[in-house]
Amino acid sequence: MEEGVQSDYNLREVSAPNLRGFPLLFFAKLIRSPIGNTILHTIKKQNDFDCISRFVTAELEDWMPQFFPLPETRSEDQQKRHEELAKGFNLEQFISSEPTVADSGEFRYATIHDYVEKYKNQDLTPYQVAKAISKAVKDSNTQSPSINAVVAMNEDELFAAAKESSERHRNETPLGPLDGVPVLVKDELDVKGYETTFGTTFIGKLNGIAAEDCPIVARLRKAGALIVGKTNMHEFGIGTTGFNMQYGPSRNPHNPNHYTGGSSSGSAAAVAAGLVPLAVGVDGGGSIRIPAALCGVVGLKPTFQRCDMATPIDPTVGHVGPIAATTKDAAIGYAVMAGPKESIGIHERRYGIMPPPVHVASFSDDLSNVKIGIFDEFFNDADPQIVEACSKAVTHLESLGAIIVKVSMPHMEEVKMAHTVVIATELASGASRYYKESINKFTPESQISFELGRSFNGCTFLAAQKIRRYAMGQLEDLFTKVDVLISPSTGCTAPELFKAVEKYGESNLVQTSNLMRYIFHGNLCGIPGVVVPVGYGGKNNDLPISLQVQARHWEEDLILRISRACEESVPRKKPMIYYDILDMASKETKDTSKG
Repeated sequence: MEEGVQSDYNLREVSAPNLRGFPLLFFAKLIRSPIGNTILHTIKKQNDFDCISRFVTAELEDWMPQFFPLPETRSEDQQKRHEELAKGFNLEQFISSEPTVADSGEFRYATIHDYVEKYKNQDLTPYQVAKAISKAVKDSNTQSPSINAVVAMNEDELFAAAKESSERHRNETPLGPLDGVPVLVKDELDVKGYETTFGTTFIGKLNGIAAEDCPIVARLRKAGALIVGKTNMHEFGIGTTGFNMQYGPSRNPHNPNHYTGGSSSGSAAAVAAGLVPLAVGVDGGGSIRIPAALCGVVGLKPTFQRCDMATPIDPTVGHVGPIAATTKDAAIGYAVMAGPKESIGIHERRYGIMPPPVHVASFSDDLSNVKIGIFDEFFNDADPQIVEACSKAVTHLESLGAIIVKVSMPHMEEVKMAHTVVIATELASGASRYYKESINKFTPESQISFELGRSFNGCTFLAAQKIRRYAMGQLEDLFTKVDVLISPSTGCTAPELFKAVEKYGESNLVQTSNLMRYIFHGNLCGIPGVVVPVGYGGKNNDLPISLQVQARHWEEDLILRISRACEESVPRKKPMIYYDILDMASKETKDTSKG
């Protein structure tokens, strides 16, 4: 920056104690005592939450609040472009096309294409795959250390569905494009026949077994997917590490002494460990993108409500999306999960605007004239290893024709704080039905977060919605100048998982801030974002580093196109814990009458 020029970058470090073990348990009790409000007031003052009201009073006093993060008007040009591209898009053809990442002899994940081709050629059956996955899941949950990715699996239902799928493939009558492809689902979404625990010890039992699938799972099942079971998560989706006291923390397959990230921890770990090629996550504050980034896989947070959000705990910041081993598989998962819609959503009812049709038709290597926006100070505010790897990825994109445009994004601190207020309040509200009788059944970390969310008053929440409108307008203006915004995915690589946290967990807001540094615009403003691995860091160079690509609403095809281009730049490393399911399946009997 030139001397004397004032920076527009104002993100600050978080000020809060790092608590583990018994001190964390004690603090959780203290914050619910009569002096709790005083403690919370001090924490909020130290971190200047008042910046929200100051900014609104100074510049946004007459602005209307924005409660849903979707635009109130639609570009006709954007609609026409998507309609034209969607005409030529066929999901079955897209799946059957050759893998988009060349096999260079280095480690390569098994993809949806690999599964479909094995079935099509009668080399393997879904039943063999189901048997192999069952063995791998059990091994991954019993080895020391366990990765704790999968927390529920009904073998009888899995094998029965796999036998039916095998019969369809034998008769060459597949149910849909994903027939027999194994998929796991985060334990925040309803899957018929399973409890939905939200990562707790008690919510699943209170609510009982789900009588039907949520819309996303129903679409996957209609496409033929084998629903393997449910994945571990950070309790109630309220943390970023993946810690869980009930099942134990999910561990990073690249280095099990490190966290996966959260809250969709098990979904990312399962994909990274090769258990499935595709899993479902939910993202209210980076909960798809953070674990995907730390585990070295691809995570897509679509446009708000592009994939129906079927859980009420964070209704205006939560997004459902795919986690997959490759960009192509994330695109396939997105195309299935996003539609067609069974009903008209909130956005369409309120504004009478139908989103563009779903497709991923523009998977081209040519990035000529694609304008990439980079806010230098924001981009560089990460560990040096991350900045270096992400900068190399940007150089690679330039070599494919992309144009780099320097941008500025003022008032980031106020936008970040607005997101904090919204997600903390919504999660606390989502937990309110359990508060009186069951608050002590939540982890200490969750208890503290709920108290923070309950401490914000209506004026602060309303001010946060005005800042949401400001941030959405800022992005709308930026996207007239650039096509996408690019940054690192996280400010640090996967944090170390210390033994001291295993009993009561950990509250480390400085660490949380590092993990969430590049996340909040996507959730507060509802724009799509994808993270893709571009390198490795850490002491042993074994912890994944990822790049994030974000664009205007409904431009998933564009960010996936850029994500796919990034995959070419760095060879993937085989995780320390990895299961070659297709190889394991080849050793299983094809006889579905056995087992």
